[in-house]
This record gives sequence, structure tokens and C-alpha cells, in this order.
Amino acid sequence: MSSKKPVLKEVPDVVVNAVTGATYKKGRFLGKGGFARCYELTDIKDQRFYAGKVVSKLLLLKNHQRDKMAQEIRIHRSLQHKHIVRMDGFFEDTDNVYILLELCPRRVCFLNTTKILNFPLEI
Repeated sequence: MSSKKPVLKEVPDVVVNAVTGATYKKGRFLGKGGFARCYELTDIKDQRFYAGKVVSKLLLLKNHQRDKMAQEIRIHRSLQHKHIVRMDGFFEDTDNVYILLELCPRRVCFLNTTKILNFPLEI
């Protein structure tokens, strides 16, 4: 069994939601996690900005990986609170799954998460 990570394709400069026809331009790189890379995406039609969470389908080959992705989308879709990043939609193309999230200004989400998780070990 190989432990090599697959070589991920570069996220295209323009991505299209084939269902709605919406077109998004890839902007600056915002960060990455275990499965996803995050880019600023701009809706070309209305110039709205999003944080686009991009997950390569090469990382979703096993059933439990696809189930985890579907569960994340289901949970995030059901959440609506002023202190939770809003999910505005999701779509896929042949290579990736794209999750459109509210774009938080000046890394506010990162800073808030850091503050929340900064608690003493003696609880």
C-alpha cells in the first residue's frame, strides 16, 4: 500500500458551476488544510467575493472520504448564525468540489478561532 499523496492539479483560473452557469475567477490563495485549498473566488457576473474551499476529487476516492465531504456540506448548509461563516453554495467539475463560503475580511475567522481555542489545559 503506497502512502504517496496524489499530485493535485492546479485550480483553474476560471471555474464554472455547470448547473447554474455561474462563473468564478480565482484570486489570491488564502490557505490550505488537510484536504482543501482555499482561494478567493469572484463571481464574474455580480463581482461578489467568496472564500472558495477547493477539494480535489483525487482525495475523495474512498467511500468514507466522500461521505465525510457530503456530511460537511449538509452540516454547514444547515447552520445560520452571525458567528458562523456562511456557506453560499457548492458545485463540482471533473477535478474538484468547490464550496463557496463567506469571505471574512482580514483573516477575522482565523483570529477568532485562535482566540476560542486558546484555553488553559486544566479544565
